[in-house]
Amino acid sequence: MAKLTGGQVLVNCLESNGVKIVFGMPGVNVLHIYDALRDSSIRHILVRHEQSAAFMADAYARVTGKPGVCLTTAGPGLTNAITGMATAYADSIPVLVLAGEISSSLIGKRKGVLHETDQTSLLRPVTKRSVCVLNAADIPKIVSQGFQDLTNGRPRPVYVGLPDDIVESTVNLQRPGQTGRGKKAQVEHVESIEAAVRLLSRSRSPIILAGGGVVSANASLELVEIAESLTAPVVTTVMGAGSIAGDHPLFLARSRTPKVVDEIFKKADVMLAVGTRFSSLSMSHWALKVPKNLIHIDVDPEVIGRNYRPRIGIRGDAKSVLQQISNRLRSKPQADRSHWKKTAEALKASEWRKLESSHPTEVKIVMDIRAALERDAIVAADTTILSYWMQRIFPIYEPRTFLYSFGYAAMGYGLPAAMASKIAFPERQVLAVCGDGGFTLSCQDLATAVENHVNIPIVLHNNGGFGILRHIQRIRFRQRYIAVDLRNPDFVKFAESFGAQGIRVEAPAEVAPILREALHADQPTIIDFSVSLNPPP
Repeated sequence: MAKLTGGQVLVNCLESNGVKIVFGMPGVNVLHIYDALRDSSIRHILVRHEQSAAFMADAYARVTGKPGVCLTTAGPGLTNAITGMATAYADSIPVLVLAGEISSSLIGKRKGVLHETDQTSLLRPVTKRSVCVLNAADIPKIVSQGFQDLTNGRPRPVYVGLPDDIVESTVNLQRPGQTGRGKKAQVEHVESIEAAVRLLSRSRSPIILAGGGVVSANASLELVEIAESLTAPVVTTVMGAGSIAGDHPLFLARSRTPKVVDEIFKKADVMLAVGTRFSSLSMSHWALKVPKNLIHIDVDPEVIGRNYRPRIGIRGDAKSVLQQISNRLRSKPQADRSHWKKTAEALKASEWRKLESSHPTEVKIVMDIRAALERDAIVAADTTILSYWMQRIFPIYEPRTFLYSFGYAAMGYGLPAAMASKIAFPERQVLAVCGDGGFTLSCQDLATAVENHVNIPIVLHNNGGFGILRHIQRIRFRQRYIAVDLRNPDFVKFAESFGAQGIRVEAPAEVAPILREALHADQPTIIDFSVSLNPPP
C-alpha cells in the first residue's frame, strides 16, 4: 500500500492503461499531475496552444487506433481545447481529455474564483461522458470507466475534470492494474444477417458504401472480401478512406465525388452501407439517393434509419458483422456481375477524363504529391482548397493514412495532426497539407515540431486569404467579397525564425521535387507555393 498524491494516482492509471504519450500544456491547477509525469514512463509533448494538444490527441488516435490523451489546466486551458474535442466528437475519435478544475469545495459556488466555470456541463455536448473527480480514491474507477467508454460502442471523447485540491491530496492506494477494456458491441438479430446475405447474393448490381466505422473496427480485410465475392464497386466516405486500396479494381470513388457516386447509386439495386451515418457532407447534403434495398450496419443503433430508411438494419461492430456476412456469402452462388463492374469502371474513367480536362493544374499537383510519397505515408490535411481536391482524388492505399477534420472542418488541424502522426510513427513519411489561413491558426506549434525533432514537410498553399470563402462569396454575391484577404508573413523567414526550413516554390512542377527532398530533411520544412487553384466542381 503506497501513499500517493491524486496526481500520482492519475498518472499510474494512465500507465496501467497503456498510455505512452500525453499532449498538453501545464497550468497552476495541474502541476501535481505534471510532477507525477516527470517520474513516469509517459512522454509529454508540450504544445504552444491547447487546441493543438486536442488536435494532436485526436490524430494520434486516428493513426494508431488507440485512445489519444490531452491534458490542460482549468478555464482557458480547457476551453482552448474544446474545438479539438468537438472535432473528435464529430468524427467519432476516442480522446481522453484531462483538465484541471478549481478546488472541489468551490465548484458551483459562484464566488468568482480564478478559472471558475461549469466545465463538466460545458463539455457534455462534445463528449461521450463528462465527469469531475471529487475524491482522489475515485480516480482509478473513473479512469477505468473512461477507457471503457472510449473503446466500447461508438468511440467519442471522454472528459475527466481534476480539481486542484484532489490532485494535491494524498491517498493510500495499491498501484492499479490494467483496467478492463470495453467489449465490442454484440451483433443483434442473426436473422437480419441471413436476410442481408440473401439480398446481396441475389443482387445484379450491388454497391458498398464504407464509412469510418470500417476503419475504426479494423475491418478492411472483411470489407474487401465481400466486395470481391460480389464484384461490388466500393465507395468510401472521407472517414472511410483507405478501407479499400485506392488502386483496387473495385474501388470506385469517395463520396465527395458526387456525380459519379450519384450515377452508381441510381444504377445499383442493393447497397451495403457499413459504419457510416450518411452525414450531410458525405451525401451531398442528402441530395444523393440510395437504393430501396439498403442494408445498414453500424455500431450505434441510433444512426440506423436516421437519414435513410434501411430495408435491413444491423447493429454491431463492423468487423464482426462483415465476417459473418463474408462467411455466409462463400456458400452462396453468385451471379455474373462482369457487366456491373464494367459500368462502374466506365463511370470512373469518364469522371477522371473530365477532371483532367477541366482542372489540369489541380489534378497534376495532387498526383505529383502522391507520386512523391510512399504507399503507407500519412497525410494530415487542413481545411483548404488543395485538401478538398485530395478528399476527392488523392489515392489512399491504407486505412488511417489520410487525416482530416471531416465532420467539424476545423481550421488549424493539419499541422498538429501531422506532428502527432510523426510522433506515433517516426519511421514513416508524414505530410501536412495546409492553406495559409488554416496554418496561421496553429503555426505557433511549429516550435513544438522543432523542439521534438518532428521533421515533417508542410505543403502550404498560399493564396493570400481564405480562398474557399472568397470563391463562395464571389459566386453568391456577384463577385463581391469581404474579410477573406490576409496579409501574411514571409513564410520562409517565419520557418527559419523557428529553426525550421522554408522554401518558396514558383511553379507547380517544383512542388514534388522539393517535397521529396523535404521528406529527408533534418528539420520541419514549409513549402510555400502560391499557384492559383480552383475548388473542385
